[in-house]
Amino acid sequence: MLKLDKILLFIGLITPLLSFATHNRGGEITYEHVSGLTYRFTITTCTDISAAAQADRSELYIDFGDGEGDTIPRVVPVTQIQGFPDHQKNIYIGTHTYVTSGTYYIKVEDPNRNANILNIYPNGGGTSDNVVFALQSKLVINPFLGNGGANNSLIFDDCPCPAIACVGKTYCYNPQAVDPDGDSLSYELVAPLGLNAEALPIPTVYLYPNQVNSGGGTMTVDPNTGTMCWDSPHMVGEFNFTIKITEWRNGYEVGYVIRDVQLTVQNNCNNDPPVIDPIPDVCVIAGETIQFSVNASDINSGDIIDLTASGQPFSVNSSPATFNINGNNPVTGNFSWSTDCSHIKNGSYQVLFAAQDDGNPLFSDYKQTNIRVIPPKVTGVSATPFGNGVNVSWTPTSCNNAEGYRIYRTTNPNFTLPDCCNNPDPTNHDFIQAGEVFGLNNTTFFDNTSLTLGIDYCYVITAFYISGQVESCPSDSSCARLKKEVPIMTHVTVNNTDNNTGIDSIMWSKPSELDTNAYPGPYHYKIYHGLSINNINNFIGQTNNSNLLYTTDTIFVHNNINTVNSPNYYRVELFYTHNGNDSLVGSSNNAGSVFLTTTPNDNQITLNWFENVPWIDTAYIVYRSNSLGGIYTQIGQTNSQTYTDTNLTNGQTYCYYVKSIGYYSSPDIISPIENLSQEVCDAPIDKTPPCPPTLDIEGDCVIGMNKLTWNNPNNECADDVTRYNIYYTPVEGDTMELIASINSADDTVFFHNNNGSVAGCYYITSLDSIQYNNESDSSNVVCFDNCPNYWLPNVFTPNNDGKNEHFAPLEPYRYIESIDLKIFNRWGQEVFTTSDPAINWDGIHKDSGEPVSSGVYYYICTVNTIRLSGIEPVELKGYFHLFKDNKGE
Repeated sequence: MLKLDKILLFIGLITPLLSFATHNRGGEITYEHVSGLTYRFTITTCTDISAAAQADRSELYIDFGDGEGDTIPRVVPVTQIQGFPDHQKNIYIGTHTYVTSGTYYIKVEDPNRNANILNIYPNGGGTSDNVVFALQSKLVINPFLGNGGANNSLIFDDCPCPAIACVGKTYCYNPQAVDPDGDSLSYELVAPLGLNAEALPIPTVYLYPNQVNSGGGTMTVDPNTGTMCWDSPHMVGEFNFTIKITEWRNGYEVGYVIRDVQLTVQNNCNNDPPVIDPIPDVCVIAGETIQFSVNASDINSGDIIDLTASGQPFSVNSSPATFNINGNNPVTGNFSWSTDCSHIKNGSYQVLFAAQDDGNPLFSDYKQTNIRVIPPKVTGVSATPFGNGVNVSWTPTSCNNAEGYRIYRTTNPNFTLPDCCNNPDPTNHDFIQAGEVFGLNNTTFFDNTSLTLGIDYCYVITAFYISGQVESCPSDSSCARLKKEVPIMTHVTVNNTDNNTGIDSIMWSKPSELDTNAYPGPYHYKIYHGLSINNINNFIGQTNNSNLLYTTDTIFVHNNINTVNSPNYYRVELFYTHNGNDSLVGSSNNAGSVFLTTTPNDNQITLNWFENVPWIDTAYIVYRSNSLGGIYTQIGQTNSQTYTDTNLTNGQTYCYYVKSIGYYSSPDIISPIENLSQEVCDAPIDKTPPCPPTLDIEGDCVIGMNKLTWNNPNNECADDVTRYNIYYTPVEGDTMELIASINSADDTVFFHNNNGSVAGCYYITSLDSIQYNNESDSSNVVCFDNCPNYWLPNVFTPNNDGKNEHFAPLEPYRYIESIDLKIFNRWGQEVFTTSDPAINWDGIHKDSGEPVSSGVYYYICTVNTIRLSGIEPVELKGYFHLFKDNKGE
């Protein structure tokens, strides 16, 4: 095996010998996983035998993409393509072992394509037979992408040539690719590859066939099926098209193969393509049998149609599909596949049907169907309340390759789920995932997470496969409600809002299903308080004892608390007296008060609130007053936990509270459940910035001034603009800095230059009153550039006559930052140098201090111009005559 850095000279030596190389009509590189990091590579090319007679390819060099390559032999005997005596199929096979996982680009190059390909160098400048023929495939070895990191490329049933089309007749082609790993495939047209496997540049070297000389209609490839159609071949000749076929696994690209195809367009064709009737997509449950017919016909009654099918269902290990043919024109193919659980996969099986006639030339039609094999539903689901949770059980699924189950829960007994073939995800339909268990026969689950008495809980189960990537359709549901054996919280309402003397009222529902024989009276409740839903342990009081459960108090008032800064949380414990001691029966669920916050803005206040309660709140009523504790009126109702009160007066105080309305599923519990938030007061304030102006620029680089103009937003999209800020940078892309503030909304013109330079970019913002100082977003950015001017003379006369005494720029120069000027005599000696743009050389030698002699002098001058992009150097080279007298001596 040759290292790539050691074969460059070798390739350079043999390339001249291959100037008469086999002329390639197409090909591709595919690969097959052998074991570990070892892969088998197959290069397939289609060549002209007449060209091969001059110089054939018995071996090809392949670059494995890891810095190594090898020369691999051609498989013999070489196959002549049936019906095309001038074309042969060449196959080269070699193996390679990689050192590590990674992404590798496998390449093959051959010096020559066929001559006279019309869409390579379509406008001249070269010929196709001098363009390198290159193939490339991408291999991703990644153990985290499934299949143990092993990866097989897609495979083809046919050779990429010959491909023949006719002028004026639609031509369609499909590579009939199949991925043995079951990866999804996508297709796109790309430019063919040349030297170093780089795409030929568009449009200078390559055009798509339909773009040559215009009038070629459209040429497209279906990204899902791979069928490429050219609807109107418009000229006779040879063309190239290239299809990139990419493999996808679990949403990640795992490789691609580039297939290069040469297409011959003929004239005077008396053939029409066959037509396959449309085929619908199919979705079945594993274990069901798929059967359907595929029909094809050809208006040329004498043509015989060859109808074939390809796709992964024909190569699965268990119960592969069959396709049986009846007739020849019309022709019917009967597809049959008895699916089983091993056929469950993430995604669809793509089955391609191809109908090819035997006319001259051969024409084809293609249709694809997508087949989904989904897991069966889980059955036998049962939900039973037990203590503070629910026992859920089900029957093991009939597919032994299931890896486990997912348990989903909803409080909506009227839920609906889509059809199983529409990928129903319970979490998109009011369900949460309550749990997950592993193992085919692990078919029970105890759910005690965040369950509340009085609520109906409904469960569905799914089985999952292939590392959890595939999930069965949700099962039928089973519902349960916890028994009412402990108190159930129903109210936590704020009766008074204050930092120190606030009041909450707490109410609960009696445990009506308690076994009073097991827990005899007398009974009482203990009430606990906390500032967190998960930390309610502060004992604040208890009810009086009662011998009868139904006569015990179920209300408690909590006085002298802070109801302003945070919500308050409560729970209730039921006790019975046993042998003179308090014994706990059980605790209620936890519940908190509705807590309201406000956010003021311009002429409005937005209210937001939250509550952590065990019942289900469905509506909220908003009340408003002009003062805390004043008279409140209802101003709105909403189903969400936010409300915006508009059309208010900035600076005026408004007070609010919210009433929540909810329920439990149980009809034995009071409904509706209504609770009040604390009162909150706030005043609107303008926090809304105005809209930005639209900015224009008129620059004049001759006089050196920029004129900025903009619209007044008060006339269009605002009503409170009072002033503007103008931002500027002299270099496009740099940070803008504030350069001016305009203190009138009606003043919409500004003149500016930067020490004479007009190069720069600007934007402007609008601001409202100084009281609020809200600044808008930036306007559009406008830019203008300098027009540097710098010319040097071709003569000067330092002869003390007062005229033309200094070598200096001819005109007043503009927008020059500095120069680097060097002046040489005719012998190349440097006589003067400066960085001053004014120069003003008086003809004195820089070293000797003496006047230089008359003659021709040469200069090199780097002029550093001030531009919008920054300092841009411009190089001037030239010469001038220096005369000591007016006679030019």
